Amino acid sequence: MAKQRKITGAPSTTPESMEDEIRALAYQLYCEGGYQNGHDLEYWLKAEQQTMVRRKAHLRKVI
Repeated sequence: MAKQRKITGAPSTTPESMEDEIRALAYQLYCEGGYQNGHDLEYWLKAEQQTMVRRKAHLRKVI
């Protein structure tokens, strides 16, 4: 299986890029969680929350 990359760097602002970022982070959480099925919503919501925090922190640095 290919190694999953960590999400780093300046976030892009398009809705598609945000969804891609959330999807990649949710998959990373799934892998780190031992590939346990049945937690997809939990991983997605956690990834969504972390992505929003990361983007807000980036905006504070930019402004």
